[in-house]
Amino acid sequence: MTLAPATFNTAVARVNISYKFRNGPEHIIELKDIVLRSGQPFTNDAVQINTEVTPATDKSSQILNIRIKALKALELRHFESKYLVELAGQRMLANGFQSWSQARELDAEDKIPAIRSTVAKLTQYNLQGDYDFFEHSGEKGHIHSSSYTHFRDVKNTISFFGSLSEQFGYTYFKADFNNNTMSIYKDVLGKHLDQGQTIELVKVLLAQGQDAEREIWNTYASYFPDRRSLKGDMHRARHVNGWTSWYNYYGDVSEEIVLSNLKALQDHKYPINIFQIDDGFQTAIGDWLSINDKFPSGLKYVAEKITSAGFTAGLWLAPYAVGFTSNLAAKHPDWLVQDPETKKPVVAGPNWGGFYALDMYNIDARAYLKKVFDTVLREWGFGMVKLDFLFAAAMIPRLGKSRGEIMWDAMEFVRDLTGSDKLLLGCGVPLACAWRSADYCRIGSDVAPWWEDKKLKYLHVRERVSTANSLISTLSRWVMSDRMFGNDPDVMILRDNKNKLNPEERYTLCVLNNILGALVFSSDNVSEYGQDEHLLYSATFPKVIALVDSVIEFRPNVFVVKFKANNLGGTAREYTTYANLSGDDQTVYLPASSSSTQLLFVTDNEMHMTPQFSLSSWFSKQEPLFYHPSSTVTIKSHETKTFMHIPPEDPEKVVFLGSTSHIVPGAEVKNISTDVKTESIKLELHQDNSRIHKVYLGVGQYLYSNKSTSPPSCTINGDQIKLEYFPVKGSGEGKEPNFVRTAVFTDEKK
Repeated sequence: MTLAPATFNTAVARVNISYKFRNGPEHIIELKDIVLRSGQPFTNDAVQINTEVTPATDKSSQILNIRIKALKALELRHFESKYLVELAGQRMLANGFQSWSQARELDAEDKIPAIRSTVAKLTQYNLQGDYDFFEHSGEKGHIHSSSYTHFRDVKNTISFFGSLSEQFGYTYFKADFNNNTMSIYKDVLGKHLDQGQTIELVKVLLAQGQDAEREIWNTYASYFPDRRSLKGDMHRARHVNGWTSWYNYYGDVSEEIVLSNLKALQDHKYPINIFQIDDGFQTAIGDWLSINDKFPSGLKYVAEKITSAGFTAGLWLAPYAVGFTSNLAAKHPDWLVQDPETKKPVVAGPNWGGFYALDMYNIDARAYLKKVFDTVLREWGFGMVKLDFLFAAAMIPRLGKSRGEIMWDAMEFVRDLTGSDKLLLGCGVPLACAWRSADYCRIGSDVAPWWEDKKLKYLHVRERVSTANSLISTLSRWVMSDRMFGNDPDVMILRDNKNKLNPEERYTLCVLNNILGALVFSSDNVSEYGQDEHLLYSATFPKVIALVDSVIEFRPNVFVVKFKANNLGGTAREYTTYANLSGDDQTVYLPASSSSTQLLFVTDNEMHMTPQFSLSSWFSKQEPLFYHPSSTVTIKSHETKTFMHIPPEDPEKVVFLGSTSHIVPGAEVKNISTDVKTESIKLELHQDNSRIHKVYLGVGQYLYSNKSTSPPSCTINGDQIKLEYFPVKGSGEGKEPNFVRTAVFTDEKK
């Protein structure tokens, strides 16, 4: 059958299920290849299984349900439902297990190997993923995805499958491209069902559409209750800039460092929103209220300094992690999750020399966490908590609950503790458990002041610290942002010191994080910036709010992002960004002409990192500003270029043709009002952007086959401006090279 939702109405599922009786023999009962059809339930002496497909809220989609009724008290061990589907010509989204686990599209030639056993033994990196409880076959054409997936064909038809029952256990979508099968697997190990209890073990939204990811995810998000502090369409409040201590100072952060960076941001008038202190303030992991001597004035004092500077104060915590050497572990071993076989505390990860998992169901442990959150948020005055290593809460199934059920409860608990008036940034969490619970969430691995960790990539560590690894997930998980939470794609690293990223790589990280992320952090000390660093950082203000239409990997590691942003005169402007994450230069075709596209204006790292005093000479010698549609352009390895779509000429209007002081041209422009008859233009710019502005405006007709000997003039903000000519490059669609006549506004007074 096809992947269309309607075909699942008559689909035949083959179900494998195993369980054991809770009140009876200990042996496990395995049932294989149960034939299941809608309206034809399977029943034996222990379970009843039935399936049906019902309309979704948007009517064009469907919901696939598989219900389990326990006829006796059971403990589930395994569940999988398999379908025959046509997978030829499809690419499948492989969503990794948690924030740091890579997400990207794969096809029949790809595979997802398990982390190498020697690496797991030596590093315990396996504990950060799902390697120990979900089989990674490593076979070509065997692809799996956590919580949701989609299949994409060459026409960009999206066939979407999204779990709506993560509260009962992690859901995996498994595709075997070699045998044209897709299965829905539930990690139900340890899940108890009482006699007579019925649950919708599998509940999946099925949707399909061409160029329809945004609409599908709007529907998908509507099924999750919104517990965020920043709800619904509060995009203006959600899209923010910030500073965090981790990616420059790591565990060496101190009160002196924090206050020094706070002063630097104020001195340079960078209008960030959130200022967050990361790991390094506490005496040990888990001892959150025991502050080390690097913060002699205490955190309440520091939070007050941050707040008085006009920023929201944020603090990092790992609420379910307890360090081996912490006082908490020594004094309260009963608060730790115990391995039922060894009777020893469960090790949740190797970081900080190793850490255990806190038992969130222990009454005293819960009371301790409540005291921590109340102290941090209500006594010290922090407005946001970044909650990290959240996966530690659900290392093993226990207490009659599956891992996924425990993780769901863990996120509900920290949302309760945070409250509706404070911000919650999740990290290191299976993402579905954070949907519409966290205000922000990390959606990729940690970035690094280098491009790739080739050794850990070779060893199949999907959670590896790597800028390239992080960007792949940022490009693959874009559609969650605003709908499920504000995407945190991790920091921009723009500094020259302690940074191996070259200018193209820094710019790529900067642009993609700002377009695809809602929360964009930096860790740089801006007082150490040189002119090029200030220029690029300044070009990110104000924070762009991009309405992304699509992100497509059209060649291996070469992506095109199509989005709209910044209403000027009520019309959202169109943009196309090309990001080349591959190791080779790439030639790409620019978008074709359309009713909204007559020309394209280009921006790149050289424009935004070139000293302002030489901008005019750069424009005359380097890359062109304007291109014809359908022309070819070379994108260098690890380079990103953004092209703004310029609409056709309008004799009654002034057309915005581009600008140079923001990474997304036009984001720094607040308003343009015009009187074409008097050729008088009023231009308002956002004060958040401190760069010297160059703004290009087309007055009436702007495209000419040759230069006029005496171009006319107009007034912008009362000043007489002489119109200038710029060449248009490219020969796409048979266009001859010609010229754009533009009024160029420059606020030289800056």
